[in-house]
Amino acid sequence: MPLLFLLVYWAFLQGNASLIHSIRSMINFDRVLLAVWPSWIFFVADPEERSVAIPVVSVAVNAVLYGAIGWLVWFGLYRHRAMLGVAIGVVLLGWYFLFNWYAGG
Repeated sequence: MPLLFLLVYWAFLQGNASLIHSIRSMINFDRVLLAVWPSWIFFVADPEERSVAIPVVSVAVNAVLYGAIGWLVWFGLYRHRAMLGVAIGVVLLGWYFLFNWYAGG
């Protein structure tokens, strides 16, 4: 997902502020992107889009995050059932706090 978004952004959207604004306002794009790519928040650190390290770190952190969640789910399914509940709880609480923070509440 992150690599696909970055590819589309750099190929079609970069430099077209009106198109970016219409996409973001039309379908709550920021919240959808935040749900599937939580480390997208790192891009706030580079508003001029000059850094190469920030997209690389953002994609890497997203991969590690989903890997950790996948490991917890696997561990819960095949080792200890309680870990499955912990994994689901961590994901739900993380998304809740992330969306609350993003919404300013």
